[in-house]
Amino acid sequence: MKLLCCLLLCLCLMPALPARAEGGALKLLPTDDIADRFYKNPSNLFDIGDPHILPAQGRYWAFATGGTVGYNVWQSDDLRSWGDKQKALRRVEWGAGDYWAPEVYPYQGRYVMLFSVRDKATRGLRIGIAFADAPQGPYEDPLGRPLFEPGYSVIDASLFVDEGVPYLYYVRDCSDNVVNGRHESHVWGVRLSDDLLSLEGEPAELTRPEQPWELDEGEWVWNEGPVAVKHGGRYYLYYSAHHFADPNYSVGVAVSDSPLGPFIKQADNPLLAPLPGVGEPVSGPGHNSFFSVGEELFTSYHSHKYPQAPSGNRQLNVDRAGFHSDGTAYINGPTLTRQLRPLSDLGLENAALRAALAVSSGDGELLRDGDFCLRSSAYAFLPGEGGGGELRFDVPALSDLLLIYPAFGTEGSLSLEVNGEPAGEYGFSGDRLPGEALILHYEKTAISSLSFRLAGGLGLGEILLTEIR
Repeated sequence: MKLLCCLLLCLCLMPALPARAEGGALKLLPTDDIADRFYKNPSNLFDIGDPHILPAQGRYWAFATGGTVGYNVWQSDDLRSWGDKQKALRRVEWGAGDYWAPEVYPYQGRYVMLFSVRDKATRGLRIGIAFADAPQGPYEDPLGRPLFEPGYSVIDASLFVDEGVPYLYYVRDCSDNVVNGRHESHVWGVRLSDDLLSLEGEPAELTRPEQPWELDEGEWVWNEGPVAVKHGGRYYLYYSAHHFADPNYSVGVAVSDSPLGPFIKQADNPLLAPLPGVGEPVSGPGHNSFFSVGEELFTSYHSHKYPQAPSGNRQLNVDRAGFHSDGTAYINGPTLTRQLRPLSDLGLENAALRAALAVSSGDGELLRDGDFCLRSSAYAFLPGEGGGGELRFDVPALSDLLLIYPAFGTEGSLSLEVNGEPAGEYGFSGDRLPGEALILHYEKTAISSLSFRLAGGLGLGEILLTEIR
């Protein structure tokens, strides 16, 4: 008997299941039974900005701009909810206020915090550094002064360590950086000493506002919030453009063969941008940072708590990120529906990555490149009417959960077979929330083959078949 599953526009964490398959290869169970495997954006951490998440000691620690003197830290065991705040850094003696954008990293057996604060002596914005023996602090300032004195305002410090060599990325702030009559924020980089307490060499300018989407705010424009990731021997420098309280605040990326450039901006920027008209609007997603859990890369970022009145009251979001085979970067966000927590936290693996994969046409690897294709179908699996594929396993995958992500702008139906037996037919409308997937929970099943056929113009972004380790 065929199953019909319409992916409905729904904001709740666990939407309704499709009807149970009678006599099918998969014996479906309520997804309510596994609600704790998922999280949903935005989190319960709000009235913050510029969030940075540190996985350490089996937990997650969140640091952020909080409108206070010093910095708070929040703790979570599962990325689902965040506990009461603690004070991580109370203050620095040279600081006059404007404590912004803390980032914390493990370094040489300790934890280092980089941050921005207004300097009492110069009244300009400067970068500070502090150390602690535990992720939650307390952090202590070893210098009693800014990390360096550039002679102009600098903010948004980020640490990047490449094969043991530390680098500092930061922003020359638009408050006192005027270029041809326009206030501009530019991203800069410089090598640090091994103890992180001094600069080595001359800083280099890495990016400035230049793409059309970055230049539509008149006489004030921004490249800020830099953070770097290395992949495939190349350096990916992410940044945010627009004012933090603007609905169009978004994230772009520039790529280089060297940590200090030259950097070339990716053509399909921005990677993370507002969602104005689908469900609850997502306004101002930006100032992101990254953290890894097992083999998965995640990004944290903020969005406006009140999209109709964007302001400094922002809230934490977390989504997955990665890279295509051609080297371009992607971010799976903003999502508004339940997302699977880090696989390694759940004792799971993605069995699709080890399967022998055959498809009727097109590039089957797009089904397991990590890109859910939430905003574009450029990297989606689009085989055409009646096309499909099959995953086969020499060693069966013990699984109780399957997630299938339909590609942006496509709709139609999907028929499944598991171990050669029918496992249902599912319909996907075009009216769905970003990040919404077909989620099937079933009794533990040893899966040796999973095949699928598409109809009605449906394309797929990703297939995630969880395997119990």
